[in-house]
Amino acid sequence: MLRPKVNAKEFEKFGFKKCRKPYGYNECYYLCVSRGVKMLFVSDVCFAVNDWKEDDPRIHKNANCRYGDQRDWLDIVYRLIKADMLESDIRERDVE
Repeated sequence: MLRPKVNAKEFEKFGFKKCRKPYGYNECYYLCVSRGVKMLFVSDVCFAVNDWKEDDPRIHKNANCRYGDQRDWLDIVYRLIKADMLESDIRERDVE
């Protein structure tokens, strides 16, 4: 599992948009990924990769909108890790 190392607002630098109200009031952000039809979700305490769903109240309704990202979701997650914005929430001793 991954969690953010920075405030969720910092993810705007990577193209994330603020979620629709009321979720946006809680500093929640999302990024639609056209390739693979995924939605990346981040708040100050969690990061998730979800299947894109038309009825998700946090995001817009049209999957092929101007906010779509042409990168693959895995590439985006990799870049966020490289930028030191995400970390694993699994402790090393849990893996051994």
